[in-house]
Amino acid sequence: MSSGKKLQPSKYAINRYNLTAPVDFDVALKYATVLMAVAGADGELAEAELQWYINEQELLLAEPEEYIEAVRKADWKNANLDELLSGISYDFSLNFRRTLLYQAIKMCRADGVYHDQEKAVVSKAAELLGIEKNVRISLESLAELEDSTERLRLSLFDTEI
Repeated sequence: MSSGKKLQPSKYAINRYNLTAPVDFDVALKYATVLMAVAGADGELAEAELQWYINEQELLLAEPEEYIEAVRKADWKNANLDELLSGISYDFSLNFRRTLLYQAIKMCRADGVYHDQEKAVVSKAAELLGIEKNVRISLESLAELEDSTERLRLSLFDTEI
């Protein structure tokens, strides 16, 4: 059952993901739990991985504080991905399946290592979400390309990487 609370997207969310409609708080929390379970597939949710998601929410949501607090308390270790992803239907104003997988990949890579266990769970999540292998590989490649582009930009600005 939903609490009825809605999360309002920021201007950044509209620009970055074309997220134009409010998102149900409880649905967003399930979404976050999936991401944390995938990123924690190697046995640990690294602080850098969780911080990546929190930073993203601070940019994407108009008032993220209550949501971020709930994310920090979410029981991702006991999450059942099959249950959370099978027949999933989030009412987002974008392709949530691909976005969820993309964000899971970005979160997994946030600690600098995309572990084999994380890759396996990303692959399983893609299957459960009905995402083709070539799309999963493209999303993984996009995340890798974005990371490389970020390092290139920082190096060009003589910033310590």
